[in-house]
Amino acid sequence: MMTENKDQKPLISVALLVSSELEDEGLLKVIRDLNDMVSCCHRIVHDIADVESIVTCQWEQVEVVIMMLTNTIVEATVKVFHQNLPDVPIVVVAKEPLHWSAIARLLDNGVKGLTGSMRASVIVSMVRLAYYRSGGVDAELMRHLLDVIEQEGDGQRVARLTALDYQIWTLMVNGFSNPQISQYCGISVSQTKHHVNNIFKHLGVHDRAHAIMLYDTPEPVVLEPSITGSQN
Repeated sequence: MMTENKDQKPLISVALLVSSELEDEGLLKVIRDLNDMVSCCHRIVHDIADVESIVTCQWEQVEVVIMMLTNTIVEATVKVFHQNLPDVPIVVVAKEPLHWSAIARLLDNGVKGLTGSMRASVIVSMVRLAYYRSGGVDAELMRHLLDVIEQEGDGQRVARLTALDYQIWTLMVNGFSNPQISQYCGISVSQTKHHVNNIFKHLGVHDRAHAIMLYDTPEPVVLEPSITGSQN
């Protein structure tokens, strides 16, 4: 719902989710000084457990959300937000370099603006683009994504998930250790480790916890409880 200022000019209602109390101060001041934007919600998100707290915002007033979060939680936050409020465009300000697959997933989950710049003017421009549904990705991030697409076209090796990779990913989500995955799939432990590393490479992560966080299927597979157990 677009609001208006006292001069009857349209205002873009912006929500801001950040991982630090300090990093948003300059951006908030810029937004408050603009004649076409207003900050209607501001939340600190330290970890994935804090994502639930974002429901306390008055989301019916929000027209664009800015997320300035660490890479460890930004994808999960975007995913939760997009599932609950699919019509609200998201602008992500990447605090760290993003893997190409992470860029693709963010764009697939409702992100309309994506930048690695911390400059308020750049972020504000992304908000305006997102509000008018045109969207934008900054040149450096887009160049990185296009480089990977070009490599795939040239047939160079880029990690892809096979059917067995997906099965192993599902087993990981269900708590299987590498030896248990090996037993269930009928492959060696070394082959299992190879597939697990391929999953990590494809997702742009370095551990099981983040791979599990990114797992997404409409109907998660429930496997035999007799051979489930703690991870190694």
